[in-house]
Amino acid sequence: MEFTCALCNHEIASLGICARCHNRLHSQLEDLVEFWKSAHEELLPGRTGSGGRSSERTIGLNVNALSFIAGDDIIGMLHEWEKVIREDRQLVKPANMPKRALAEEITKSVAFAQQHLAWSATQPWIADFAGELRALHSQGMAAARKFVERPRKIACPAEIADGGTCGQFLNINHDDPLEIFHCRKCETQWTTLRLVAVALTDPNRKVWLDAEAIGKWMGISDRHVRRIALQNAIPKKGQLYDVKAFQAAHRNHA
Repeated sequence: MEFTCALCNHEIASLGICARCHNRLHSQLEDLVEFWKSAHEELLPGRTGSGGRSSERTIGLNVNALSFIAGDDIIGMLHEWEKVIREDRQLVKPANMPKRALAEEITKSVAFAQQHLAWSATQPWIADFAGELRALHSQGMAAARKFVERPRKIACPAEIADGGTCGQFLNINHDDPLEIFHCRKCETQWTTLRLVAVALTDPNRKVWLDAEAIGKWMGISDRHVRRIALQNAIPKKGQLYDVKAFQAAHRNHA
């Protein structure tokens, strides 16, 4: 029997979602805790001035952070789905659970959603869950100022008959670097990772990828990617690393 991923429609071996979509949801849940913690820093007024001298603090606040750290949006979304999961799986009802501090409540709620993610992926409501999580994740990025400059288009580098390159702009998917897509002009097939490899040859272009994508591209584990990045202070934007800097550091470790 053939199955397709409930989120990306790729063919899979069993009912539910593919491994890449599962990993993305798992990571987005993990990010909620980091964003909530980072949002607290956005309530501290920043400093202005230059030359290394202390100066007056500004009074500007990140309003998104003020709302996000209250935790209502995070707890509200996660608790509603937790009720569904607990009821369907005949687990202890939330009303019978002991009250916890906000930080612990968010951490435990995220852990619960991750623990039951494989089962949730087989439910007819998984697309709704993924949509709400994506919206909450975006809200958290704004609150924690985890903005990432993501190029959405890269010119197709396929060689054509006259010796030049196709040049047709291709829409890429930063969240799924292994998704296969076609160039409508020259009819070649690409993945984001292959296009990134070409972009790396341009000395004037910055390329940013997360640990999973770098690991798949270089044939190493996510954990090894993070270890090298930490040891070499690789520049980072949110969850993405400077790929060129990582390449150089990895060569030194080899």
